[in-house]
Amino acid sequence: MNARGSLWLPVAILLLLAGLSFWIEYAVQLPADTEQTAKTSPEGIMENFEALRTDLAGNPQYRLSAKRLKHYSGSKRTEMESPHFVQLDAQTGDISATAKQATVSPDGDEMDLQGEVNVVRAALPGQSVMTLRTARLLVYPKRKLLRAPGTVVAHDDTMDMRAGAMEYNATQRIIKLTGRVNTRYFSRKP
Repeated sequence: MNARGSLWLPVAILLLLAGLSFWIEYAVQLPADTEQTAKTSPEGIMENFEALRTDLAGNPQYRLSAKRLKHYSGSKRTEMESPHFVQLDAQTGDISATAKQATVSPDGDEMDLQGEVNVVRAALPGQSVMTLRTARLLVYPKRKLLRAPGTVVAHDDTMDMRAGAMEYNATQRIIKLTGRVNTRYFSRKP
């Protein structure tokens, strides 16, 4: 009987080790939806984000801030809550844009502002402050270009304007309107 009992002890230890190995493997395995979670979970979150881009000489080009910024590594997508973009230019005047949310392309060359977008063009001699409202605005900071693919409502001291779409070249301060355009001009007071 002793010989038989001594044979069962190594078998019992091997079974215990095998069970422990299976349990450890099960415990350290990632859940099946980990790939999906990695795609939908942000890699980084910043509160009260603020950045300033300068040229090689150190002159400011634009400033970007947001209440919250989320960056996703899998898709290289960046999302912002309450973004505020300011194109800085001493010669042609600053342009400021705010929205409820925005996404930034992976290369940073395009921003898509959405939800109650408000744009303010600074006044210059001979031109008053202009405000524009739209639902969506595409911003190309390096090209100093703004595009609103949908309805735009604009106002300054001399006019009220509504258009189907808009493109604004900030370098030349030229607004190109497309679609159905309605404008009402005001006479300037002497």
